[in-house]
Amino acid sequence: MSANGPQGLQITGRQLALLRAIRRWSVEHGRMPSVRELAEVLERSASTVQQHLLALERRGYLKRSGETHGLSLLIEDDQLGLAELGAPILLPIKGTIEPGRPLIRHRSPYRRIAVGGGAKAGDYLLQVGGNRLETEGIFDRDLLVVRPGPAGNHPAILVFLDGTADIKRVGALLDGTQVLFPPHPRLDRRRGRRRNDPMAVQGRVLRVIREFNTLE
Repeated sequence: MSANGPQGLQITGRQLALLRAIRRWSVEHGRMPSVRELAEVLERSASTVQQHLLALERRGYLKRSGETHGLSLLIEDDQLGLAELGAPILLPIKGTIEPGRPLIRHRSPYRRIAVGGGAKAGDYLLQVGGNRLETEGIFDRDLLVVRPGPAGNHPAILVFLDGTADIKRVGALLDGTQVLFPPHPRLDRRRGRRRNDPMAVQGRVLRVIREFNTLE
């Protein structure tokens, strides 16, 4: 049964949740989600998500190209009740990370910059030091938008037992051994490096900011 959503959209509550999930994912990840990724986020089966996508496409709310990440939304954020999605929020620069060296933690009061694109309260920034990540497209003085919690498929901020820090994607072998991969997804075909010593995930890296103005 259809219901009136924001701006009079004739959709069910679950279809509205699906459209919002697609939009939020696109902002956070810089690309459209796959059906499998949507199913995981919404805790629904892939077949159920497919049915909703087909219904939404018939109503003209989205378009599918047939590719894995080929979704296109045909409605605006305010129609989804997401007008605030791109609104900037002031995030603190809480430290500096240079892979292979100890994480430098800044003291409050922090410098802050305005960050849009889905940033939310609780996120923070780390500034990159050095050029060890240039092959990954991450350069000296870049800012990383970090969200505390498990990394999932994102690059993670890792701190090891010896105090050194790094930016890697984390995987695991069948025996539980952790494997670290490069942060850039296009380089994940390279072999990962096994790491058995304890490490803590500080958060996941949502994106990189290259040009910014600081606010004291």
